[in-house]
Amino acid sequence: MNKRSLWPLILAGLALSACADTNQLYNPTDYLNGSFVERRYDVWEGSTKNAYQAGPTYSKTLEQLPLVVDKTAKGYFSGSGKTGQENLASCYGYQQAVDYHRTWFLNSKGELLKWGNKDGSDIVHGPIGGWADNSPLYDVVYSQTKRLDLRYSGFSRGFVSKFYNGQIKCNGWSYYAMAILSPEGYGTMFPYELDTAEYFAMAVLMGTDNQTSARVTTSDLIVTFYKYSSNASSLASYQVRLKEVNLSCNNSSANTSLVGFTFADAGIEPRGIVGMSLTWENLYDPTGASSDFSSDGYHDGICLYEVLFPDSTWN
Repeated sequence: MNKRSLWPLILAGLALSACADTNQLYNPTDYLNGSFVERRYDVWEGSTKNAYQAGPTYSKTLEQLPLVVDKTAKGYFSGSGKTGQENLASCYGYQQAVDYHRTWFLNSKGELLKWGNKDGSDIVHGPIGGWADNSPLYDVVYSQTKRLDLRYSGFSRGFVSKFYNGQIKCNGWSYYAMAILSPEGYGTMFPYELDTAEYFAMAVLMGTDNQTSARVTTSDLIVTFYKYSSNASSLASYQVRLKEVNLSCNNSSANTSLVGFTFADAGIEPRGIVGMSLTWENLYDPTGASSDFSSDGYHDGICLYEVLFPDSTWN
């Protein structure tokens, strides 16, 4: 699926290196054409695939945090914090994370950062697929304030830069804003090495080519972090399984969920992380859509909009 050549990226990088926002340094038509399953992003960078297939050095399974806030509980936060297949409203937003960790979501004035601005948007609207100055949303909108490329320009390079630019909803951008992941997922190497971080989060929903109805789907999301082994010749993997994550499907591409967890709850020391992957399995869709992208019929795929290590530091 990786059709990009090196020279266009280098030339684009030279031309756009002064931009303050995310640089779209890849062929803008990549992953926009063809069927739903043909648009999936399935690139594994470096030796992430080998490390993933070798099995985790460490693994832990987390269930969703309780509805009634229990600060002693360990688990992942997701959407509104409600549960249940019958409730689409339970699957989007970031209320459960706020309920458990309110101080993470306050701006410099002590006010709650917004999931979107007064228009419900998380970006300044400009040309689709193009650059726009999002600085008016800094210290106002959560994702624009916490985006990885805001402080570390290395995150504004390549296809995966779209995961680090603060755009957590479609806003009419379609595949420019997100990527579809089959269960096999993707793996990436970061441009820096993580030094400090309290938590990891991502903005996701379930995409589908079965448009028959709005519904809640359930699947296990598997986040794997990579560090260099002791001899620095290979990668060691540290895996966190998020069990039975409820996601909105075919209910507007604005209804993303903030899903994440603290490194303390996961039992992982964040220092030294140099890459990550996201895979998923155990799909339940009441319409019967499949997670097998090679099968006939209808399919579901994870739509990944944003990857966040909020307030983190990198070397």
